[in-house]
Amino acid sequence: MKNLRILTILLTLFVATSCEDFITEEPFLIITDDTAIIDAASAQSALLGAYSALQSANAYSNLSITTPGVLSDELNHSGSFPTVKEMQDNEVLPNNVTQQGYWTAYYAGILRTNIILEKIETVEIPAATKSIIIGQAKYLRALMHFDLLKLYGDIPLITTSSLATNSNIGRTPSADVYAFLISELTEAATLLDNVDYGAAGRDAEDRSRANEWAVKALLARVQLYKGDKAAAGALANDVITNGGYTLPATYSTVFNGGSSETIFEIFSSVNDQNGIAFQVRVAGRYEYAPSAEMIAAFESGDLRASIISTANAGKPEVAKYKDVATGTDRTIVSRLAEMFLIRAEANLGSASADADLNVVRARAGLAPKTGVSLNDVLQERFVELCFEGHRWNDLIRTQTVNQVMSVINPLTWEETDVLLPIPQREIDNNPALAGQQNPGY
Repeated sequence: MKNLRILTILLTLFVATSCEDFITEEPFLIITDDTAIIDAASAQSALLGAYSALQSANAYSNLSITTPGVLSDELNHSGSFPTVKEMQDNEVLPNNVTQQGYWTAYYAGILRTNIILEKIETVEIPAATKSIIIGQAKYLRALMHFDLLKLYGDIPLITTSSLATNSNIGRTPSADVYAFLISELTEAATLLDNVDYGAAGRDAEDRSRANEWAVKALLARVQLYKGDKAAAGALANDVITNGGYTLPATYSTVFNGGSSETIFEIFSSVNDQNGIAFQVRVAGRYEYAPSAEMIAAFESGDLRASIISTANAGKPEVAKYKDVATGTDRTIVSRLAEMFLIRAEANLGSASADADLNVVRARAGLAPKTGVSLNDVLQERFVELCFEGHRWNDLIRTQTVNQVMSVINPLTWEETDVLLPIPQREIDNNPALAGQQNPGY
């Protein structure tokens, strides 16, 4: 019963406020057996409760972006939180409360999707509406499992709402989690076929709802990380060719919300605030700052270098996130430039790979390259996708992390630091996790 009480309490801790501009229904922030999902409106409200899990400061309103940044050579710790300093030094302890918050927020969101997927089966609503709700819930469940997998390796794969079951599930091998993600996203893409949330010409708010292209963009990333570059390239090609998204001429405008390039982004408003700007701007807490390596990564004349500002007291700060006061910045999860770079990586050695890389470089005001290599793609991903949560896992998946991080943290870096420790509280509360801590902790 202790584990059940803990999980129930955790669901109440990681909630977000209502998305009044996002959709007319109020989200169910706490979904229990007493929650009535009885029609399309209540099902949509429950779905918004699942989306709102991503708005948490422990997810895409802070940690989903800053954690992989500060673990890598992208961000430095410029504030005072000792738990962030541990990440900067790649010396994270199992009792790190910041990472406990990340783990808990994600699994609370996964639990919401599981409840929706179980309850929706008995609701009498039009089949098309039901398919759209199921497709979005599966996308969210896959995204959250994937984000956990990237940081922790083998993770508990949670596909039920049973708290008794979930409090005694051990770690699932990464290969099995990847198989689940591919199956889940493939089904979601079919369920959301021709759903026009976020399509070209649609209202910008729709880009905060998953559609077929958001699913395929995430699946392309999953396949890339899994190592199936052919599948990743084919999916990226589908999104580029058929998704209707376009690259704006000016890089900085992509981050104003609702860009024609954005495939999926996290909604924020004055009521559902994004905390990243507060964390990375001098006018806020300034807990994180661009690293010297990140600043030096931009070529001379690269227009994207303006995404790092020194206008405030000469201190370098991340300018992709601007709204310190009211937190209305959107966090981009997937956008078109990433698809060009995935397709380029999948087709290295071909003229098409050069062309895809140069589409991205041209917008940045840079000369084209020929004979594009993997290092060229990784460099372009470093500067194009900076402060969007990619760098750490790019280093890991390409097996360059030891080479890079042993220079960044020569006194503290160990090869086992590629994975974060499973939070100690989870091991203490879950008998199935006993003895399953990651190596090195």
